[in-house]
Amino acid sequence: MARMRRLLCRRRLHPALLLLLVLLGGSAAPASACTSLLFGRAASADGGVLLARSDDGSDAISDTNNLVWHPARDGPAVWRSNMNGLQVELPSPGLGFWSAPLFLANRSSGSNTSNESVGINSAGVAMSATESFNNRREAVKADPYCKDAGLREDAPLSLVLPRATSSRHAAELLGGMLSKYGAGEAFGGVLMADAREAWHLELGSGHHWLARRVPDDAFFVTGNQGRFKVVDLSDTANVLHSPGLLQFAASAGLWDPASGRPFSFFDAFMTNNKGDQVYSQPRVRELQRLLNGTDSKGVGPGCEPEFLLPRQPLSVLDAMAVLRRHFDGSEHDGYTNRDPLEPWRPVAVLRASQGHVVRLRPPGSLPDALSATVYIAMAMPALSPFVPIYKGLPPEALPPALAFRAGREADSISLVWKARRLQALVIQDWPRLAPNVTAALQEFEWEVVTILQPTLESRYAALHAAGDAAGAAAELAAFTHRVVDAAWALLDSLARRAALALGFRSGLPPDGALAGALDWQSRVWFPPRE
Repeated sequence: MARMRRLLCRRRLHPALLLLLVLLGGSAAPASACTSLLFGRAASADGGVLLARSDDGSDAISDTNNLVWHPARDGPAVWRSNMNGLQVELPSPGLGFWSAPLFLANRSSGSNTSNESVGINSAGVAMSATESFNNRREAVKADPYCKDAGLREDAPLSLVLPRATSSRHAAELLGGMLSKYGAGEAFGGVLMADAREAWHLELGSGHHWLARRVPDDAFFVTGNQGRFKVVDLSDTANVLHSPGLLQFAASAGLWDPASGRPFSFFDAFMTNNKGDQVYSQPRVRELQRLLNGTDSKGVGPGCEPEFLLPRQPLSVLDAMAVLRRHFDGSEHDGYTNRDPLEPWRPVAVLRASQGHVVRLRPPGSLPDALSATVYIAMAMPALSPFVPIYKGLPPEALPPALAFRAGREADSISLVWKARRLQALVIQDWPRLAPNVTAALQEFEWEVVTILQPTLESRYAALHAAGDAAGAAAELAAFTHRVVDAAWALLDSLARRAALALGFRSGLPPDGALAGALDWQSRVWFPPRE
């Protein structure tokens, strides 16, 4: 199979034969893997806070999602996990929030919408979850996961966004539930942000965790491995942690107070093996080098700095570009070098179900409805456009291309499948096709962010100031539909151009064949860790 994979990637085959061959591929073990970033308000170009993450799963077509609005509620509600027996009663009132879930409510089982990868609530709190990484075996042996009724990857946003009024509050709520119910698995890291600050929470074992506030002038990058090392636990303004954390670490033999070495959360709770050193750390080093200029290759495995100052203020377009990285142009650029067995795992992987950047504006700079924006790419960010969804978009105005529940079968409605079929084509000749696709996507996003959004925001603000709430809402709805329609048309055009370049003279191959090709490709290129 390895020989076939290399032949597929290095030899020039007729596209029809290539599609036939890729449909014969095997499968990989299910797993999740992501890359996450947080930018403090003084590190961003507009004085707000930025949150970004690629949401990667086991393959490119099983992790499907759409956007949903959870309305505010007056009474309590019971939330039940889709992955185990966890059941939590949420107090009233409940805040409304947008999210991108993997699972919708199942009335027959009584379960709720879950696996919400990104969301933002009516209080302006944004979350992104989760970023899987492995905890040390010794830590989990001393404090096991609560697999039957602890928090798993499907829980964090569903349990926190209906309640959180700030990013710190979100970290406190999530940490409190981890201490109470335990974690059902090593779901790793969770990102939380509001217009003033950003927090990242890392899971260490079944009940122990640490959360840190990102300094205002810094950025934070992580990629499937815990990042927090020596920290002052008494700094309550910037650090939160599970009760008895130091005592547990000492009693479990994870840290020796008599050694004279300060307590390191990373050393006590995180793996740092050969797998981490090719799968996780190169991504972190590359993004730190790009955004700060730091080359941390010589500091030792896992010892990359936690927080760094950007060499220039970072914009939402910078965050989008980061999620498209694949060690571009280097010896470890598996796509350009046509080597699916390249050991360094890039930020951009074909099995990304989506990517997102959340932009939280400085308080008071815009009407509340425009104060936060989720830019979402509904498939692999490297080959999918980011489209903006404002916090105050009327729920009934969500375009069908984002509201439709995409599945494993190709459809004619969702933006998800428009992007996926483009992926299936471009990966067949990445060096020739990808540069033009990336340039077209970036041109589209530049126009949206620098021209269309400022125009919309000016019009909305004027209508809002004049007391025309209905007119402002209509303006926002019309803008969202125009942008999504333009993204749809762009993906359609790029796919047709790619098919023509690959030799499909009669038009696009059947969607079913492209779906099968994409499924196999995403399992071959940079497969997830077991």
